[in-house]
Amino acid sequence: MSESKKTVIPEIVLIILLVAAIIVSLIYVKNKKVVAASANILADSKLVLYEGPKSLKDATEEDLKSTSENQRDISLMRCTDTIVKVNGHDCFVYDTNVNHTRQWVNTYAPPLSRTPITYFDFEGAAVIEVIVPGRQLDSVKISPLNYGITPEIDKENHTVKFTITEPDTYTVTFNDSPERALHIFANPIETDVPSPDDENVVYIGPGEWNIEAIMLEDGQTLYISGGAVVHGIVNSNFTKNVTVRGRGIIDGSHYKSWQGKMAYIPLKFDNCENINIRDVIVLNPNAWVCQAFNSKNGIIDGIKIISPRPNGDGITLQSCENFEVKNCFVRSWDDSLVVKNYDKNSKNITFKNIQIWTDLAQSMEIGYETNKGKKPDPSITNISFEDITVLNNFHKPVISIHNADDALVSDVTFRNIVVENAQIGSGDGEEMPYLIDLWITQSGNWSSTRDRGQIRNVTIENVQVLSGKFNPSRIKGFDAEHTIEDVVIRNLEILGEKITDFEAGKFEIDEQTTKNISIE
Repeated sequence: MSESKKTVIPEIVLIILLVAAIIVSLIYVKNKKVVAASANILADSKLVLYEGPKSLKDATEEDLKSTSENQRDISLMRCTDTIVKVNGHDCFVYDTNVNHTRQWVNTYAPPLSRTPITYFDFEGAAVIEVIVPGRQLDSVKISPLNYGITPEIDKENHTVKFTITEPDTYTVTFNDSPERALHIFANPIETDVPSPDDENVVYIGPGEWNIEAIMLEDGQTLYISGGAVVHGIVNSNFTKNVTVRGRGIIDGSHYKSWQGKMAYIPLKFDNCENINIRDVIVLNPNAWVCQAFNSKNGIIDGIKIISPRPNGDGITLQSCENFEVKNCFVRSWDDSLVVKNYDKNSKNITFKNIQIWTDLAQSMEIGYETNKGKKPDPSITNISFEDITVLNNFHKPVISIHNADDALVSDVTFRNIVVENAQIGSGDGEEMPYLIDLWITQSGNWSSTRDRGQIRNVTIENVQVLSGKFNPSRIKGFDAEHTIEDVVIRNLEILGEKITDFEAGKFEIDEQTTKNISIE
């Protein structure tokens, strides 16, 4: 080799090393910027974590089996197969019951599955890391989809990571399956916590509590603190100015399924005025969950419900007026949001900014009972459902008015409804596989009056189905006198298709019993 060639080679090597050093330096600086940016996001953030009761049992493989409540322990437990960290800190994860059965079970003992849940308070940003050691991660979805969260997935280490900046409920679905989806209740920082020394406050601190029934009187506040699990029910009758609030859990797993005999309703308010229910979590009731009857002037704000057992309706308002239901999460094994007449007339009820997961029955329902008390001149009027996200609907209609008595149902609005996954018609829901169902019906199960009523002035607008099935819809009155009239459907989009006529939307419309039905 010549002398000149010997000197060229080291120069080339030197250049290569310099270029490599520059690249490494740029990568280091870039990573440093990322770390710094991440640190800046969290710099002004606040986080409040709540340790769960140490008395809760660790869930075993046997506890996770899908079977009836007669065959395994359905108690609330500590989750052992899903780890959640928030801003690097361990977050306590509970294991509660859910129900993937898509048909009614006459024994009142359908097979129950389990799913993890966790909760915390934050302000600013929260970096959430979910570790599922025993699960293969093919895909991960973070709902609500409107946040546009794309998680970072580490398949080798079975880890999912993402950042949130808005308090809300976030559901992590693995591999496009509802099985063991993780529900994260990310709350705003709690303020104005009542004093345990206040004589008008029933204060329940952290820990596990067996309390058969808490009966609230005029002016009382029940506060269930974060980290508390209360096995029992909360009732109030003929009272004014009662409040239930806190970050804790009301759990009904120690009650047997009601089987049409004894319903232990976790939140029950009859003949009350000025009700305020906020933020509490309700799990595994033995029947329906949150009921107000013949009550007025109520606010239900930010409560979270997971109801897996028969007749597990979420929020049911019966013969109520002037109610605002908002910022809630409802996963139910029966109708999720319901308005009925059991006695007096219902009016001025708003459901707003709510997430729904309906495992069985309807998502947003008026009826069937519209005059169960057989009162003269019955009516249900001025009811609205707005800004509703239906994460999943597996069974019966998403939007429904079922008038099975003689009431006039009028001035009803369904606006800004997003259905992320429409699987309507699954199981025995194939008998009513409708996306939208407005129907005046004779029902042997639910009718109390011989005569039928009417449905008038219904607006359905800005409804979007993102994925799943393209289900039909139905508008059908009872006869020529008991009709459905003045229905406007605007801006309906199903699976990316803008629906501008009834045929394209697969609508079944009975021309003999309907008038002035339009779509645009």
